[in-house]
Amino acid sequence: MTNVEVGDVSRIHLGIWDYYQDGVIFLGCVLFLMIYSLMGLGFECNCYFVVGKKAALIDAGDPKAAMDKSLELNMGINYLLTTHYHFDHVLGLLELKAKTGGLIAAHEADAVFLENGDKTRIMPHLFGSPFSKVHVDMRLAEGHIIDLGGLSLEVIHTPGHTPGSICFYEANSKSLFSGDTVFADGVGRTDFPGGSMGDLEKSVEKLLLLHEKRGIETIYPGHGPPACGNDLEAIYEEYF
Repeated sequence: MTNVEVGDVSRIHLGIWDYYQDGVIFLGCVLFLMIYSLMGLGFECNCYFVVGKKAALIDAGDPKAAMDKSLELNMGINYLLTTHYHFDHVLGLLELKAKTGGLIAAHEADAVFLENGDKTRIMPHLFGSPFSKVHVDMRLAEGHIIDLGGLSLEVIHTPGHTPGSICFYEANSKSLFSGDTVFADGVGRTDFPGGSMGDLEKSVEKLLLLHEKRGIETIYPGHGPPACGNDLEAIYEEYF
């Protein structure tokens, strides 16, 4: 496996694979996982356009940047994946759903607040913006697999920042999209409604175990620069 980063793009060579899709067996195909990092500024969240044979957008914090990247690549957005329900991560869901038809996915524990438009949890007032109820097409849970065609994203439930906070793990490249669970230099806040420091501690312990057993090469967080799996131990020791 090779990982080449150019600007905001990580091009990860996953090797030569045989795989089955839509009734067809593809033999000896060279597969790449393309990760386009749409980096947020200030309080904006990072968004990640993850491309295999299909495409997923992880967090809809910048719908314009997401649509621009989709058009640039001449690819649709099959999945609109949400790491948690806070406004800066979901503000573009309805716009992107209308433009792309992508399936909106969130953990079942957070989905109810999105569908009820619960402003005390989603907190659009912190950004001076309105918020409308969002229908969640896919209610996710621990171990759920998002198939991107030849590669997949695995749901890791990591409550603490919110009850339904999740990370997405791509096993071949050992990439972790961590939302606001962990950052390069810390962990997500737990003083907002629904937060729990006890749950967050257990979640970081879960990620440490994931790194020990399966490996985490790169952490793509919801804010700030990327990190690596080896950073988790220092983060855990500092905050817990």
